[in-house]
Amino acid sequence: MKQREFSGWMFTYVSAGLARGETFDDWIREMVVGPKFVVKSYPRFCTRGYAFTTQKRRRSSTTYDAGACSASGDDVYYGHIHEIFEIKYLGMVGLRCTVFYCDWHDNALDRGVRTNAFGVTSVNSRRELQYYDPFILTSQADQIECSTVNEFVRPMQNIFRRPLV
Repeated sequence: MKQREFSGWMFTYVSAGLARGETFDDWIREMVVGPKFVVKSYPRFCTRGYAFTTQKRRRSSTTYDAGACSASGDDVYYGHIHEIFEIKYLGMVGLRCTVFYCDWHDNALDRGVRTNAFGVTSVNSRRELQYYDPFILTSQADQIECSTVNEFVRPMQNIFRRPLV
């Protein structure tokens, strides 16, 4: 509710202020007008020393750079990047905002996430979060290493082991 009301309040506040002759920074006026209706999509994006790629591009590559994690308070979310979007705002300043569109996995302990004795975190990629915001700012993302080893599957019992008679 706050998020929907804030943008309307901000628009009204700045519009009324401009009508009264108040001055605002260019970036505030551009932010209130809103972004362009056309966004760019990228297959790869570099930020803070990480080179992120989309999950589509991963299939044609030998490395996996589409894994991302984001922390929110004490919670850490793990996911895969589907799209990388750059949103541009109208005006002279040319504000840009780049976001990742991700699928997030369940981060509940022992159900979706486990940490072993060596501090390695395993994520059950078959369990997805049901309710989540799929977008994060690129500045909020850290890159993670993904492998196909599934520690959530119980080890098979040795069927050849027989009790000694």
